[in-house]
Amino acid sequence: MHFDAFLKQICPRLGLDWRKYRRRAARHRVQKRMAELGLESYEQYLACLYADAAEASALAERMAVSVSRFFREAQVWEMLEGQVLPKLLAGVAGRRPLHVWSVGCAGGEEPYSLALLWLERLRFRYPQRRLLILGSDCDAVSLRRARQACYAPSSLRELSGALRGRWFSVYGGLWRLSPRVTGRVRFIHHNFMRDPPPGSFDLILARYLPFTYYRGARRLQAARRLWRALRPGGMLLIGARESLRGEELRLFAPCHGMMGFYRRRSAGAG
Repeated sequence: MHFDAFLKQICPRLGLDWRKYRRRAARHRVQKRMAELGLESYEQYLACLYADAAEASALAERMAVSVSRFFREAQVWEMLEGQVLPKLLAGVAGRRPLHVWSVGCAGGEEPYSLALLWLERLRFRYPQRRLLILGSDCDAVSLRRARQACYAPSSLRELSGALRGRWFSVYGGLWRLSPRVTGRVRFIHHNFMRDPPPGSFDLILARYLPFTYYRGARRLQAARRLWRALRPGGMLLIGARESLRGEELRLFAPCHGMMGFYRRRSAGAG
């Protein structure tokens, strides 16, 4: 059995779009897991997945390949700085910190970008406020990379030389992020579709994971999980090339003129 045939059999059963996983990295992750289980063929792994619900549940996150970089999609960060974070801070009573969750954070570029945005542009405007940033992923290798915070030059291509100079140092051919930034982000191992939400949040960044890879009931279940993890008035960010549809729009209202941003509706999770 070839990998595509494996995907065509298992993905519809799990509510996944098999075409999104046709990448070398996804195949390598599946093969690595098969080796860990002592399995020699995709047929054997299919039998394992059919028999073990927990293994099947973990497969979707295991195959997801997050390709990220600092400040990916520049217009998103402009809207976060100019509109989204100021509005959220204005809606939080007293001096309570703003809680942010980066779902499927991969190597940490996204949550660290948010920490950099705060340090560079917003902390002086809000000296009495704090951002508490959580990054989660189900892949231990990605989390180890995030905690090490050392990146290839390609991950920093959106950053100016001045920004690199202030917050990074060169280490063994890689760019190491300053502890002044890394100390502002906490990382946890978390399976998005299996584990309970790791808190209650004002802003959730869920770009290019559930609304790229999931289909049908699984996709709606993911939307409901995000709805429940957001506080009333909270905001959801998805990818600029993604959009919510159908029943998902009963949970989140699009923010007009702000591509990728949705506001949590007050009711409708069901």
